[in-house]
Amino acid sequence: MDYNLIYQELLSDIKNSKLSFDIKESLKDIYNDKELIKLINKYKETGDETIKKEIYNNENFTRYKRLENETNLLIMKLNKIFKESSDINENN
Repeated sequence: MDYNLIYQELLSDIKNSKLSFDIKESLKDIYNDKELIKLINKYKETGDETIKKEIYNNENFTRYKRLENETNLLIMKLNKIFKESSDINENN
């Protein structure tokens, strides 16, 4: 079995997925949200928790964070599958 080919196909599927597209669009929305960018920069300078709350209440930011969480869940699931596959291969 050509694992490199499988790996390349998997990467291609992920790059062309709706999740990948949505994340890219979400980041564009964040970069185009000048008020949000100002808040983020101000928070970096001050660490003010009220500013942090404003950031987390921003629709563009919460959408991105939700998509980021989906991505992290996907990564964890893939890691689990790879580990199980590795365990099976080691036992054969």
